[in-house]
Amino acid sequence: MIGARGSIAPAGDDPFEIFSGVGPQLGLLLVLGAVAIAVVWISRRRAASSGRSSGRGRGRPDWADPAWRAMVKHLQELPPVPLAKAGDEVVRVVATLTSAPAHLGGPPERACVWSNLHGQGADSAIAVELVFVADASGHAAVEGLEHARVIAPMESAPGKHAHEPQRRRVALYLGDEVEIVARFVPDPPRAGGVATELVYGTLGSRGPLEIRVLQRPAPPEAPAPPADATAPVAADAPDGDIAS
Repeated sequence: MIGARGSIAPAGDDPFEIFSGVGPQLGLLLVLGAVAIAVVWISRRRAASSGRSSGRGRGRPDWADPAWRAMVKHLQELPPVPLAKAGDEVVRVVATLTSAPAHLGGPPERACVWSNLHGQGADSAIAVELVFVADASGHAAVEGLEHARVIAPMESAPGKHAHEPQRRRVALYLGDEVEIVARFVPDPPRAGGVATELVYGTLGSRGPLEIRVLQRPAPPEAPAPPADATAPVAADAPDGDIAS
């Protein structure tokens, strides 16, 4: 369900049309911030994982497994866990998708990081390898997004060819506030730094991953056209003169 804070505008042929009008300065700052967080996190992860096998099986537990569904239901009845206090266990967090080293298109601050046709399985999803989320307590990384079960608003997507009808799809964008249920793997503690700017661990690297969009920011307002392009022209004004 989408919260009252934002509304989902109907999508046209271009799924990123709602993001038009955002200035480049904000996008550049967000890109630089995403790169900085990613570099620090990847460096720490490589250092922590040196000396142990990093191989992971591709198999994922079934989302319909009764034990998993019961756990999800139980966690949804409890308050979300702050990222800074999450332990090595399955948790439910509420956080915002803030940045990603790569994306699937769109403005950097509202870029798409996961996309799939409505009703299709995870094997047909397209996703980035890594995305960062944040809540009021800190940051975390999300891995294995291509395996995620995602609940998000439906959008219209153009067909592969001009004569094909529009298709329905779901997607995740930076800026979405989401509920995530997954196993949290804490990073080694690090002294120093601002607590709310630290990356505390990883979600989705082990076991199933569920993501549900809670709120999506309203589309940015398009900039007003120049005054000389909107002012009416007097019927008796000479060519080229704009009526005041």
